[in-house]
Amino acid sequence: NNLKLLLHGSIMKSMMMIIAILASLIIVASMPYNVPLQGIQGGKKTLVLLDDLGKIQTFSIFFDELKSRGHILSFYQPESPELKLKVFGESLYDNIVFFAPTSDRFSSISFEDIVEFSNEGGNILFAVNREVSDSVRDLVETFGFSLDKKGTEVLDHFNGVLSVDTSLQHSYVLSKNAVLSSSILGSYVTEIDSVAPVLFHGIGHSLDDKSVLAVKVLTGSASTYSASANKPIGDFPESAGQHTLLVSAIQARNNARVVLSGSLDLFSNELFRASLGPDDALPGNELFCKELSKWGFGERGVLRFSGITHFKSDGSPPDVILHEKERPDLPLTLFPDPEITRNSLVYRIKDEIVYTMYVQEFVDGEWKPFCADDMQMEFVMMDPYVRRTMSCRDGRFTAAFVAPDSYGVFKFRVLYRRLGYSVLHAETQVSIRPFKHDEYERFILSAYPYYSSAISAAVAFFVFSLCFFFSSDSK
Repeated sequence: NNLKLLLHGSIMKSMMMIIAILASLIIVASMPYNVPLQGIQGGKKTLVLLDDLGKIQTFSIFFDELKSRGHILSFYQPESPELKLKVFGESLYDNIVFFAPTSDRFSSISFEDIVEFSNEGGNILFAVNREVSDSVRDLVETFGFSLDKKGTEVLDHFNGVLSVDTSLQHSYVLSKNAVLSSSILGSYVTEIDSVAPVLFHGIGHSLDDKSVLAVKVLTGSASTYSASANKPIGDFPESAGQHTLLVSAIQARNNARVVLSGSLDLFSNELFRASLGPDDALPGNELFCKELSKWGFGERGVLRFSGITHFKSDGSPPDVILHEKERPDLPLTLFPDPEITRNSLVYRIKDEIVYTMYVQEFVDGEWKPFCADDMQMEFVMMDPYVRRTMSCRDGRFTAAFVAPDSYGVFKFRVLYRRLGYSVLHAETQVSIRPFKHDEYERFILSAYPYYSSAISAAVAFFVFSLCFFFSSDSK
């Protein structure tokens, strides 16, 4: 019997542990973003990984442009034994430029360390080509990018540039199908009508269309497709038209940014200075890569918030009802009492509440006020009870509303997620209480029928009593 009880107890404990683990996983999976969450301006310490350090001059224009913006570049080969991402748990770099598509392994770090670097907020710029190794394929797939099959490349027989295409296979293609977001591509989008198209030579890839984290930065033209130039196409190529992704990006849930270009040559001096025709016009690669790297390295499209306040419409602050208990007879280790919420801010139902927050955008190296007409505030208890679009003036967002006729623990919640901008997520907890017994109106209009019925019953009883006491039976 004791053995059965012991087994039964251990089984119950195991089941409870499994249920607790599953519940925690469900809670974590249901949280779209951490709280609080806001953008952080990008750092300037940048690691550059190259298959061959002799190729530094191949991308010298791009690297010089990064240096002109204050980036401190460190060049390594993946096989270098001196390569490190951390020292004593502290990251040595803010960004990684991964121009080593044929690498199969690292010497002193691993591909998992690259993933961890992004998980800790680092930004990464990947550039690959058709010779990309299986290891790099697996690495970029970890971030949500799926490269096309080996041996395939992006082709276009109508938008090709034969002056640089020595193979005459139309693998050097032009495209201006860029994402129309000035926060991502800056002046390349604002001047889209006058800038030259981007010259691309490389491999296509794909993304999950349902992902809210993905951005299709540059796609192919209507005549672009991905296939092997030396093999017949079956029923359908790998991709075609705008489904052929040339450059794309992922903004992770921690606001880290990962950019993938299917063309390593896109950043090369050769394509920066390639001639597009008899008038020797240059492609838009240099401007495109400059603006894209600004966004990818957190120099643009970064938002932060501060100065969150909330108060009653008359300017008075919320009540502080649950104060900390004075317990001088107990040691400090027993503070606080578990049922006491220290300094709990409390509003009353039907109070008129005003919520404000200040939002800034990182522009041209400094923080400036940010304004938008689509930022919303929600007043939430499990589900939103109130949702208001906030008005903005000089970066100060404001929303006014009436507290719902339901009491409990609520949160002011702002979750702002827009294309090209870092995600803002702010939550502030307050409580809503019902009316106290002495705060109700003395006479409520809707209760008049009950008042009249009570008064009529009392009057009827009084009349009945008079009749009962002052009447007698007739003989």
